[in-house]
Amino acid sequence: MVERLAARLGISQMRLLLGGWALAAVLLVVGLLLVLNGATISGAVVFLLGVITSMTVAVNLLRLRAAEQAAKQPE
Repeated sequence: MVERLAARLGISQMRLLLGGWALAAVLLVVGLLLVLNGATISGAVVFLLGVITSMTVAVNLLRLRAAEQAAKQPE
């Protein structure tokens, strides 16, 4: 899925994943600020979206690295 999205946007997969991590960081910070300012439910939802985004990016980054390592090894 990352391959298709990166190809459609015309950027590398690594740049797409780094952009996803930046988005996750923003969601985490905004969610935390909302919770600290009293908007508990909406802040928790935004923070949870940040966590899900961060974990998704991490898994896809590991998959990308595994594919790169598999391509380097001779059979």
